[in-house]
Amino acid sequence: MLDKFQWKKWVLPLAVGIILWLLTPLKPGAISVPAWHLFAIFIATIIACVTKPLPMMAVTIIAIVVATLTGIFKMDEVAAGFGNSTAWMVAMCMFMAAGFIKSGLGKRIAYFFVKTFGKRTLGLAYALSMVETVLAIGIPSNNARVNGIMYPIIDNLSKEMGSDPKKGTQRKMGSFLVFNEYEVNIVTSTMFLTGLAGNMVALGIAKTQNVSISWMQWFIAAIVPGIISLLVVPFILYKIYPPEVKETPNAHAWADAKLKELGKTTVAEKIMAAVFILAVILWLVGSKIGIDATEVSFIAVALLLITGVINVKDLLGQSFAWNILTWLSIIMLMSQKLMTLGFFPWFSKTLGNALHGMNWIWVLVILYLVYFYLHYLFPSITTQISALYAGFLSVAIGAGVPPLMAALMLALDGSLYLSTSTYSAGPAALLSSTGYVSNKDWWKLSAIIGVVLNVIWLGGGLLWTKVIGMW
Repeated sequence: MLDKFQWKKWVLPLAVGIILWLLTPLKPGAISVPAWHLFAIFIATIIACVTKPLPMMAVTIIAIVVATLTGIFKMDEVAAGFGNSTAWMVAMCMFMAAGFIKSGLGKRIAYFFVKTFGKRTLGLAYALSMVETVLAIGIPSNNARVNGIMYPIIDNLSKEMGSDPKKGTQRKMGSFLVFNEYEVNIVTSTMFLTGLAGNMVALGIAKTQNVSISWMQWFIAAIVPGIISLLVVPFILYKIYPPEVKETPNAHAWADAKLKELGKTTVAEKIMAAVFILAVILWLVGSKIGIDATEVSFIAVALLLITGVINVKDLLGQSFAWNILTWLSIIMLMSQKLMTLGFFPWFSKTLGNALHGMNWIWVLVILYLVYFYLHYLFPSITTQISALYAGFLSVAIGAGVPPLMAALMLALDGSLYLSTSTYSAGPAALLSSTGYVSNKDWWKLSAIIGVVLNVIWLGGGLLWTKVIGMW
């Protein structure tokens, strides 16, 4: 049963939805009545995803039931909506992530890089950044990478080097490494389409407005600003938030001991590595041989099941994957219907006319920065993408921004905006509460690095996309 407080969380979404429904424009030639009614349901759903009277999956199921009962959708459309390829790609990549963690391959990669490059604290930061980059290609959950692999290693290493929040020695090196991990996690989440579930959410929404982005297009557009960020961010943090300990000669021995504890590379790790490499190759060249990104993720998971690296129990245990498969399918179904009913074209044209005469680059810059800093109001990546991405994309296209550029830059922004608050995403909530980084330092450093990332990805990113001929 819902308690009184949970019932109160229904008030705002219901009020907004009802008011919008009652404001349906009836003027001939304006937006159609079904389109406006679905818009009212859609906005009410998004607000409920923020107030959270129930989990997102439950909220979206209720919304689609309302849309069906009001005649906007037929049940056949709803059932077909759960075959959305993007939603299934997210789920499959989550299952792949389970293989990384279960096999132990993720930890082995991390220990290897620490052993090889960890003689100095800055070098250690770069080594851990390389681990993050490798893992991000195949693990689309920033929570899984940080909570399941990276933070436990950084925490153990820091304490081994005498840096422990409980002893008041966190600034020796732990504070620097923890915050560096958070910011680098943001960068790696942005570099690859499969680096963050939110990226694929944005991709799916873009498709509803007839804009497609391949894994390779994303990678080419993101690789240069991504590499620059991986080089610049640790160095800037080293200067503005320096560790007290600059040399880490014991890190090599510590990592070597950890690798010996793991023992020889297991069969499961070898298979996981081979499947991972195959998936990356197919993501890179699949479009040329008729295999799309979703099919690649299915192939990878099938191979992991056949070889026993993961089993059906592991799949059923990935509750987040099944959760996102459900609500993302519904959100994208509603977004597609809004496009079909003519709402987004009307919305795009209406607001685009208001920006008439402004250079499209400035329109994109303004939308990008507004989208970034609005994340201070959102405690969830996917909630903001679901709430705002379609509208921002529609406005950008209506104002003359090339559709591919608009979809791509706003999608990249959907992970970069994590450099804002202590509640910006799951990893922020975890790492900011460990005692390594004070609340004051977290907000200050996030704001500084946020500006750095915007300069690199918005300023430098626009220049790079011009070089590669995207506009």
